[in-house]
Amino acid sequence: MEQPIFNAERESQNRLFYKSYCNDAGKFQFHSQIELYFVDEGEMEAWINDKYRLLQAGEMSVALSYDGHAYRTPESSRSSVLIIPPYLCEEFITATKGKKATSPFIVDKAAVREIKTCYERIKDPARNAVERLGYIYVILGIVTDHIFPEYAGEAHDPAASARILLYINEHFKSGITPAQIAAHFGYSQSYLSRYFKSCFQITLIKYLTIIKLKNAVMLMHEQRHSVTYCALESGFGSMRTFYNAFLREFGCSPKEYMDTHVS
Repeated sequence: MEQPIFNAERESQNRLFYKSYCNDAGKFQFHSQIELYFVDEGEMEAWINDKYRLLQAGEMSVALSYDGHAYRTPESSRSSVLIIPPYLCEEFITATKGKKATSPFIVDKAAVREIKTCYERIKDPARNAVERLGYIYVILGIVTDHIFPEYAGEAHDPAASARILLYINEHFKSGITPAQIAAHFGYSQSYLSRYFKSCFQITLIKYLTIIKLKNAVMLMHEQRHSVTYCALESGFGSMRTFYNAFLREFGCSPKEYMDTHVS
């Protein structure tokens, strides 16, 4: 699986969200919100960090704050999602800080049905905010009993992590460096680098390179600009740096990539 990318749009919205899908597929991403994904019909492939499972109808996955996650429908599926922002479950966030799910998939169908019942009540427009919050905590209580969260290293502050990621997302096209990011937040570069790697399981330098590459590739697919424009517009300081990074990530040159991926 490729490296997950921060979902800045989800982070900026930061609200309770629920939706149903048909034959869904989603990119490998992460955000501070807790994401519960239900397979209602058919089958769904699910990735949570480095764990994979082919989920059947009546099963679900759980992505805690900043867990990388992605989904794909092999043939056909109906699914639904519940996304819970940290401010609605601060006690749960505190209890799971620095922890990862031992098993991020819940296959106990009775437990999933109980969670899904609460999910439907949260969606009910007749419920008030206090009732919704109560059902959220019932859900998270059941989830905790099934995913067995264990300590995975240093505890992190979700709000601080979100601020760092949003700042990077807003400024990476200007070619910001780890030193500049650290200075903005009043950290030493070595501390920020250690914190970032511990929190997101990727080095800060690698993350900056990946988001710049993904932006460049997006521009290349539009076929409206030169490769040089796409690289410089995405924050690369030189074409040499861009070509070297592109080759390491994709195993080919930009031209070879375009010949293969763009008709």
